[in-house]
Amino acid sequence: MTTTLRKRDKEKTQAEIIEAAINEFMAKGFIEASTLEIAKKASVAHSTIFFYFPTKADLIVSSIYTKLKSLASKLDEQSRGRVNIKLLCRVFIRETQRNELFYSRLVRELPLLPIEIQRMVFGSLSGFSVHFVEAISRAQKAGRVRKFLPRISMFYWFGMMHYLYSYSKVLGTKELLKQREDEIIRFFMSALRK
Repeated sequence: MTTTLRKRDKEKTQAEIIEAAINEFMAKGFIEASTLEIAKKASVAHSTIFFYFPTKADLIVSSIYTKLKSLASKLDEQSRGRVNIKLLCRVFIRETQRNELFYSRLVRELPLLPIEIQRMVFGSLSGFSVHFVEAISRAQKAGRVRKFLPRISMFYWFGMMHYLYSYSKVLGTKELLKQREDEIIRFFMSALRK
């Protein structure tokens, strides 16, 4: 077997482990998920998990990174050229909705995870933050929104969305976002306007 084939097999195995981990994290949560169950679902030996991910925390980081990278690339794709705040909010809602179970688990359990994982999540959301801050800064220069630190509005947006996802079972967040997407964005925009 050539080195290229081995590398491809390793990448495939790693991707299968991450996919199994994501499914297990959605079902049981990051804390309660078992690496033994993840190994079974990925059809690999339990020790294979630790060949690719030395600790469960490393597996959690890779899984979260994979999902957030997908969100970031969708935001980047939609944000080419001159992006506006409403579009960013709409893309964020729709992409997190598509991954509602994962995102809900992440928001609820993030404070319980090690600080390194919390920092990684915060850093991974920086792609969204960059677009958001740029859009707010442009709107401020054009006089469409109040003058304040753009990051404050971003924290307000994340706070609102994280609240909805934290209580997704009680609030029926997926349906709420589907039915009230425009209203939620209008509410957010009204807080920014002069």
